[in-house]
Amino acid sequence: MARKSDADQSPDMVALLGAVGARRDLEAFETLFRHFAPRVKAYMARMGGDGQLAEELMQQTMIAVWNKADRFDPAKGAVSTWIFTIARNLRIDGF
Repeated sequence: MARKSDADQSPDMVALLGAVGARRDLEAFETLFRHFAPRVKAYMARMGGDGQLAEELMQQTMIAVWNKADRFDPAKGAVSTWIFTIARNLRIDGF
């Protein structure tokens, strides 16, 4: 059984994000959303936000993933790193 970190960095995640960036593939985004949204929300909750704030930040993060997917460069890092960097920056900026 693959560990979560293995799944986050798998070529499948890169392909899914690539499909969103290149073709606005809704099915690929849904798969990414199902995988990352709960993780991003939990991360935001651990960062000290209440449940509502964590939910809002997760939604804003996933909207940014949809809008910026074409900017992801797998040579620079994993999909999970890219997504959690977006989440962190949104939290800092107060989205």
